Amino acid sequence: MQKIVKLNKKNVDLTKALEEFLLVRQADGIAKRTLEDYRWHVEKFIKSFSDLSNYEDIHKAVLHYFSEPCSSGYRNIKLKYLRGFFNWCVQEGYLPANPTTGIKKAKEDLNNVRHVGLETLKKLLQEPDKKTYTGFRDYCLMLVQMDTGVRPGELLQVRVSDLSLEVREIRIRPEVAKTRIGRTLIISPFTAQALAKFLGLRPSWWNDDVPLFASESGSILNVSSWSRRLRKYCNKAGIKVTPYGLRHTFAIEFLKAGGDPFSLQRMLGHTDLTMTKRYIRFTQDDLKEIHEKASPIQKLQQMGKRAPRKI
Repeated sequence: MQKIVKLNKKNVDLTKALEEFLLVRQADGIAKRTLEDYRWHVEKFIKSFSDLSNYEDIHKAVLHYFSEPCSSGYRNIKLKYLRGFFNWCVQEGYLPANPTTGIKKAKEDLNNVRHVGLETLKKLLQEPDKKTYTGFRDYCLMLVQMDTGVRPGELLQVRVSDLSLEVREIRIRPEVAKTRIGRTLIISPFTAQALAKFLGLRPSWWNDDVPLFASESGSILNVSSWSRRLRKYCNKAGIKVTPYGLRHTFAIEFLKAGGDPFSLQRMLGHTDLTMTKRYIRFTQDDLKEIHEKASPIQKLQQMGKRAPRKI
């Protein structure tokens, strides 16, 4: 690959560098959504400042960029993508150092976990018009997200061949998984029955390249479109739910039912327990009840209260 021609050792064209970086990462096989996120965040940074031709200007711009108020979660996302891009620039010799070095991640606000009550979920499931293809598709999308906690971006790329109704499983292929690690999701009998009915609504001429939850024209339904449709249903029902709110709700309800964090980590597709631990604080009251039932000390006390057997 032809390298970017720099004006001198101190100058670099970040826009051209970004295009080369994206080509390299695409050749590495990273997910399309990740490429789009890199482009969006790096371009947003570049367009926010008029002159970024040398390291000193870039470093000052980075400091100014991260001094702007925003949520801790969004700050960390910006830092992740910019740091990854600038690391590559240093590796290729376009920058003498990473301008984000020294900028620390913000402490995540655990309140960004959006748990939805069961009554709210019930109202949401009543909104789609199940007599139409799009309505029943949206209904099934809701069911699967509630049932598995799958990321919306992963679910919308599932193919019919990834679905096995006999064993009630959905396969998330490595190439569509956010972490590039495939996994298998278990669905409930009720969800499997709804999906079996939904398969009968698909046009017979659609092949396996058409996603399971495709649009009416057979094209992929992107995350933004799904978010807008979900918002429309919420407005009608007078509730507030997001696609990721359904994922969070599954995680919390799983832990409330006594599920262990390690199993939840595998189901959600987290590479480690760091992200999974966000949900644990929302289940502390439930864990206390579980502890009271499981503690050997509690059981010994109950044994001591039993009436003695007659001889």
